[in-house]
Amino acid sequence: MPAIAYQRASKRFNIEVGVILEDFRTGFFYNGTIYNYSTDGVYLESEYAPRPGRRIHIKVNGAHEIFNNDPYLAIIRWRRQLYNDSSDYSFGIGVRYC
Repeated sequence: MPAIAYQRASKRFNIEVGVILEDFRTGFFYNGTIYNYSTDGVYLESEYAPRPGRRIHIKVNGAHEIFNNDPYLAIIRWRRQLYNDSSDYSFGIGVRYC
């Protein structure tokens, strides 16, 4: 059986930058780390895992050449529990910018 090519709408770029997540509905804040980004969204890891469909604000900690200091409005696309020791966090989260 031939392999199916894995395709994305936008190219991903690796990065490691600390962020603060704000749950749009509750107003609670959580720490996390972005590990890759594209023009459409980011992959991040956090101890907090909002449900898919939930809106959040993402704010990058400190100055960064890729992200500005304004909060980004985004929507959770998916979340997965991380079971290995390779992460400091419990959840991997796929986020799309609104």
